[in-house]
Amino acid sequence: MRAVRLDAPGAPLRVLEVPTPEPSGTEVRISVAGCGVCHTDLHIVDDSQPRVEFPLILGHEVAGWIDASGPEADVNLGDAVLVYGGWGCGACRACGSGNEQRCPNGQSPGFQADGGYAEHMLVPHARHLVPLGSLDPVEAAPLADAGLTPYRSVRRAEPWLRAGARVLVIGCGGLGQFALQYLRLLPAAGRDLVVAVAERSAARLDRATELGADIALLEPDGAALGESADVVLDFVGSHETLGLAGDVVAPDGVVMLVGEGAGQLPFGFERPAVEAWLTTTAWGSIDELREVVRLANDRRVTWEVETIELADAQSAHERLRSGSALGRIVLVPGPAPSD
Repeated sequence: MRAVRLDAPGAPLRVLEVPTPEPSGTEVRISVAGCGVCHTDLHIVDDSQPRVEFPLILGHEVAGWIDASGPEADVNLGDAVLVYGGWGCGACRACGSGNEQRCPNGQSPGFQADGGYAEHMLVPHARHLVPLGSLDPVEAAPLADAGLTPYRSVRRAEPWLRAGARVLVIGCGGLGQFALQYLRLLPAAGRDLVVAVAERSAARLDRATELGADIALLEPDGAALGESADVVLDFVGSHETLGLAGDVVAPDGVVMLVGEGAGQLPFGFERPAVEAWLTTTAWGSIDELREVVRLANDRRVTWEVETIELADAQSAHERLRSGSALGRIVLVPGPAPSD
């Protein structure tokens, strides 16, 4: 099968032929329909992501069809599924709580195990598969991270998301666009929130306005917001964006760090505001992914997908680095290259 492999940090992506994996035990093989390209993939290339094992087939936003399984797997061949990437051990405290993505001994596709930048991939157990219902697997691939991670961040921020609360969303790319929609779907307060979006891209700000943002901030600073924010969702995570978050979060507000931009925010009594909360969010649980898929099937959320052939993965990375992709880039297995 064709796959795209990263042999070492900083190396170019290699398109090559590798053996098609054969499932055993509880393993399930997926015929990949599409694999989303995430900023985390760029962090892995740049060697700024911990616990990565090389050489590696990247890709953790994967959807496709079950096309083979080991003798201990209870699956239906041909089913369209979304791959949940938090492959925990199944026995520790985190796994027992339903949060396999926090398993200290976990393995995830595109990090410690080969992922979806390929025509096929192995999933260790059927419990890591979510049926797609009526969703197109190519369109659905980004739900595995770009859809899931902001869903968890909004859920964790719900205690602060009361009617009239002010929310600042920093970054409105693949994840931020989902977050905006989840905020508006909150049953108690969604329509009564005051939501501001900070972005460097005018096109993304236009998209944010279409999705319900009340305030659009291009190249913002603390003064541009006008008032403090009860909730800051930072989908970038750079020194600059965390600095903005620290400037604007209200007393007793919360900064939810989602993006892995390697930034840091000094913490003390003078800054951020007194009794403000700082926390991170990690991917999401399998139950949360099922809920995301349900919302997508019910057409409660929308998202944009741009497809690029698997063999052009390097150009997909370049597009993502440039910031020119408005939605999510999804790699799709294309025709075999001619000799």
